[in-house]
Amino acid sequence: MDPLFFMIMNVSNTIPQPKDKDTPQLDSGAISVYYGIEVASDVYGFPSHKDEQSGVFVQVNNIGDGRESIRNSINFGWHVNPRLYGDSKAHFYVYWTRDGYKIIGCYNLQCPDYVPEPNVPTVLGIAIDAVSDPNGVKRTIIFKIFKDNAGDWLMHIGFDSEPYCFPKSLFTSLGDKVDNIRLGGFVATRTTQLARMGSGFLPNNAKSASFSNIQLIDQNGETRRVPRDQPIYMNVE
Repeated sequence: MDPLFFMIMNVSNTIPQPKDKDTPQLDSGAISVYYGIEVASDVYGFPSHKDEQSGVFVQVNNIGDGRESIRNSINFGWHVNPRLYGDSKAHFYVYWTRDGYKIIGCYNLQCPDYVPEPNVPTVLGIAIDAVSDPNGVKRTIIFKIFKDNAGDWLMHIGFDSEPYCFPKSLFTSLGDKVDNIRLGGFVATRTTQLARMGSGFLPNNAKSASFSNIQLIDQNGETRRVPRDQPIYMNVE
């Protein structure tokens, strides 16, 4: 890792395995079977230096035997990434890999193996013009991803939108099962000055950014709302 590269991630996970095996949980370990998640995220966009980025992610993972080199993962959400887009606006994005980002790991439509479905209205990488104001209107976007019966992953951005399809053939293990589902916020910089995460306010402030209406998806495509707030963790790398 670049010695001048710092990242802070605020990741919401669930640790305990539920007593009822049919009760969906977030990130409760590899023995659970996950089919997808639907969640609403506040959207913010703040001017950033070209070496800074911030955003939120929804992530599905298969980590296999634990070796990072075989991790299969789909990450998507919104981010501010001036180096990638040449501006300081919030953009929708997806970032996926089948080898732990060792060789295959790219944003949006940059990976040659992925072909978007026709008639999808929201273009990956497009700027989001209507964002939240910490002192005014709060705007949210619904993110949804789930595995269909064929093992393909369908990703929706926005309510009742046409899906992006990630075929099972893109991955080595993600079409079989998911070990965990994660969501959170992040900031990254190559300077000592960190960009703001979310709204720029800490979780104990009423103006802080949040995920809401978190629902896990079962094998029948039905959603089940996560019944309680999740523990919050912060990692610094």
